[in-house]
Amino acid sequence: RLGGLSHFDFCVCCGYLRRARSVVAKAFKEGGKKGVEIEGAADTSGLTCFCTRMQSSDGNIKLLEAAMEGMNAVPDPEDPEERKGCSGHIAKLIISENEKAGAIAMVAYVPEDMKDKLNAIEWMKSVCETDLGGGVGGAPDDSSTDVWATCTAVEDKENFFFLKMKDNTLSAAIGYLREKGLFQDDESDDEGDNAAADFEW
Repeated sequence: RLGGLSHFDFCVCCGYLRRARSVVAKAFKEGGKKGVEIEGAADTSGLTCFCTRMQSSDGNIKLLEAAMEGMNAVPDPEDPEERKGCSGHIAKLIISENEKAGAIAMVAYVPEDMKDKLNAIEWMKSVCETDLGGGVGGAPDDSSTDVWATCTAVEDKENFFFLKMKDNTLSAAIGYLREKGLFQDDESDDEGDNAAADFEW
């Protein structure tokens, strides 16, 4: 027996840990790739904030946090061909849904040098409390800070319905940026081209 576990139980635990690490690594990798795309968009358009959905986190807040960490990862200077992350200077709100559980996980990140313009908790609140049709619901977790906020909103089938919540999250997150003057798109009256308006959000 190993630490009170039978050999079978020990092998089951090891298998579970390997699968868990693999799922986390997948979420981190997706974030790393998306981070490079965001960096490229920022270089061409000057965008400072970004909102998007992530595919690998399955509505799990811990996996979504891993994805955000992947987005913010600092690239290895000795391996320039394998760039990952690179977008720690961009404020981001990312979203992941789990339709079966009726849950939507969200993580908001604000770089330190943008704290005077944007607050992660307030950004998250604006999504949770949106008055867009059907709303979103939820509230920032107690562990949230001005630069890192998390939330998992769950449908209750009385006030909040998953499909409407899903439709509203991204629009509410971008709408708050517009109100703060941090998102320039095709509706802006500013002169000049805006490459960010053509980027797939």
